[in-house]
Amino acid sequence: MNKYAKLVNGVLFYAPSGMNNILGYNLDSNRERLLADGYKPVLTLLNKDRFVDCEGYYSFEYTETETAVEERAVYHPYGYERLRQKAYPDPAMLYDALVKINSGNDTLEAEGKEQLSAYVQTCLRVKAEYPKPA
Repeated sequence: MNKYAKLVNGVLFYAPSGMNNILGYNLDSNRERLLADGYKPVLTLLNKDRFVDCEGYYSFEYTETETAVEERAVYHPYGYERLRQKAYPDPAMLYDALVKINSGNDTLEAEGKEQLSAYVQTCLRVKAEYPKPA
């Protein structure tokens, strides 16, 4: 069953369920009257769970066409800061490397330096993949 509504400044106003002693005003059986009063069928997106992306997010808004009010998915990419934040390695790896380097144990110190180098290289790759905008 279609619902009918008007889109006013981006806000959806559904037709009332009853109006002027007409019960069931917002029903398909009253389509002609609804259209004459400026209401249009509302077409909503099904299964919004499919709108997922690791590098951005979706919001949903309504747009008016000649024959209907349609819900549309609008994609918003994350900024480089958020993408970097998600891609950087866990800082616990850095802390662990620093503890090993400062442990006074030659074996742990060597492991820590190797771990620190790997951490820095990963961070540099992330910076290259998601550069600051100019």
